Amino acid sequence: MNRLFQLTVFSFAIVALSHQAFAQQQDGNSQRNSLVRLLQTKGIITEQEAAMISEASSPAQAERRLAELLVTKGVITRQEYDQTLLTVEASSTSSDASAPRVITAAAHVSEAPYVDSARTPGEAPGKDAGPAQAQVEGPMTTVSKIPVKIYGSILFNASYLSHGANTIDIPLFPQKQGSSSDQNHQNFNTTLRQSRFGLRYEGKIFDDAKLTGVFEFDLLGGKPAFSNGVNFDIFRLRLAYGRIDWANDSLEAGQDWAVFAPLNPTSLASFAIPGFSTSGNLWNRMPQLRYEHRKGEKSKFIFTTALLDPNAGDISGNPAARVIGLGERGSLPAFETRLGFTTPSHGKESSAGVSAHYSRLLGVPGNPVGTTSRSPIDSYGVSGDANVWLSSGFRITGEAFHGRALGIFSGDILQSAVVIGGRARGINSTGGWVELHGEAPTGYQGSLVNLSVNFGYGIEDNRDQDLLVGIRKRNQTYMVNGQYKLSPNFTLALEYRRVLTDWFREPSSKENLNWVSLGFLFSF
Repeated sequence: MNRLFQLTVFSFAIVALSHQAFAQQQDGNSQRNSLVRLLQTKGIITEQEAAMISEASSPAQAERRLAELLVTKGVITRQEYDQTLLTVEASSTSSDASAPRVITAAAHVSEAPYVDSARTPGEAPGKDAGPAQAQVEGPMTTVSKIPVKIYGSILFNASYLSHGANTIDIPLFPQKQGSSSDQNHQNFNTTLRQSRFGLRYEGKIFDDAKLTGVFEFDLLGGKPAFSNGVNFDIFRLRLAYGRIDWANDSLEAGQDWAVFAPLNPTSLASFAIPGFSTSGNLWNRMPQLRYEHRKGEKSKFIFTTALLDPNAGDISGNPAARVIGLGERGSLPAFETRLGFTTPSHGKESSAGVSAHYSRLLGVPGNPVGTTSRSPIDSYGVSGDANVWLSSGFRITGEAFHGRALGIFSGDILQSAVVIGGRARGINSTGGWVELHGEAPTGYQGSLVNLSVNFGYGIEDNRDQDLLVGIRKRNQTYMVNGQYKLSPNFTLALEYRRVLTDWFREPSSKENLNWVSLGFLFSF
């Protein structure tokens, strides 16, 4: 409707502009200026574009400039512009050679499938595996005439929690028993901060290569310091990369999902922070240089390797500037690699793989707090992942890992390093998660064709030798959810989770958290 309104305003503006210029040559310039100001106040054209139209030497030139803007903004195509212009010119010539031309604006929208920005060619469904939905994509052109596509998801979540948590809208673990009663309390909240938006470019860069660019953000960047700022959520960068794809090879630079531990469970309650985070699911999106090689046709072996930002996840708070932490002080990029395999299975794609991460960290006196001697730390992780369709309606997905100092991936239950005897040391941890997914099988046309259900469990356990009293020792999460597509663009979801957290040598602090979340997702 907004597009139709804009086109109607454009059409009447052009007709009025032409008529006024023809009938009242004396007042033509002032009348055009008022119409241009109207379009500017509606947000249809910018101040610079309005000035360009107003400076035209004649009504016909102003008309042509406005029409050209319609083309560059993607409202009409060049072919539609040329055809309409020729028709109007022919009509004008036969009746009155001096009559102004009128150009009718027509919207152009092309049908295209939904684009999952988190996936790359040949990969199984990975991080951010949410409900895939068919979309209508409208072309848009940037100032530099580059065609891009807008996509996004507006997500409303309503949550009830039985206790306080590290964050109440997307809780990962409860607060300790005995903590402040005003915060460790049952609560209810709603939020839209898990909504996300993005721009995507796809084109050719070489005769045999495709260029892809993605810029995606959500609203999980924090809260402004206002008394009523709890719902004035700040943008957070999710993805920003350029990628070149040849038939069997790819190069990428920018911020994307880590190569290490590439899968995620299905959840709209945890849409911005992946499900089972701190309960066995390692994840992050990081600046990186990535190379990928694929071998095979239907079934493929995929080798991926990357150099990444070495941040270790040890910076607390919300700093305005980046400081030197454990990873930066190590003076080397992080390194990751994965060997994976994908194959068709029951009309879907199954996958499996193994991946590894390594980063050199360094603690020095005073950082982390309590460190009195130089403390090198080898941060590493090894993970296995599988996404297997057992039938067209049933899938099992999961990961298992072991590693040290993996706080940047929400590992170690969101704890990166400890200081014992004056030396900083990484926490060794082991964990994983599994999800059973059910949906309508191929060919089913009954009343439940749009329903899917998921059952899952995740656990992470930190090694005792690396812990101090009061540090989180074990975190477990049980999950069940259902999603129902009311339309291709609208999904309703209901989810229940139970989170059980243990603190090292503090049995009295053990706490269980019950979380119920209702979600409404509109994708475009």
